[in-house]
Amino acid sequence: MIPPFLLLLGCQLAGEVLARVSQLPLPGPVIGMLLMLGLLVTSPRTEAMMRPVIAVFLANLSLLFVPAGAGVVAFLGQLRAEGLALAVTLVGSTVAALLAGAFAFLAVARLTGNRASE
Repeated sequence: MIPPFLLLLGCQLAGEVLARVSQLPLPGPVIGMLLMLGLLVTSPRTEAMMRPVIAVFLANLSLLFVPAGAGVVAFLGQLRAEGLALAVTLVGSTVAALLAGAFAFLAVARLTGNRASE
């Protein structure tokens, strides 16, 4: 499992270096993920090497959310004070995103002449 972990960390490090050197408006981990995607698409050997490690990551994905939960507990006072505003914002933005996606789908369907989706 060491070579796949080194490859993951290497891609993340390369992404961080590229983000800082080139002043791109993308975070380093995003650039690293794009590098990893490029490796996976171009090299079947890399995909075969990464598959078992990715399966372990996915099986234990819930553990990665523990720090976020601890962060929420650290700010419980602020959450109590602004909880209603946060809830309204979350629900409102979710509804707005769903509506924007639906309208975009309908616009593309009309432009392409695909009337079966209406």
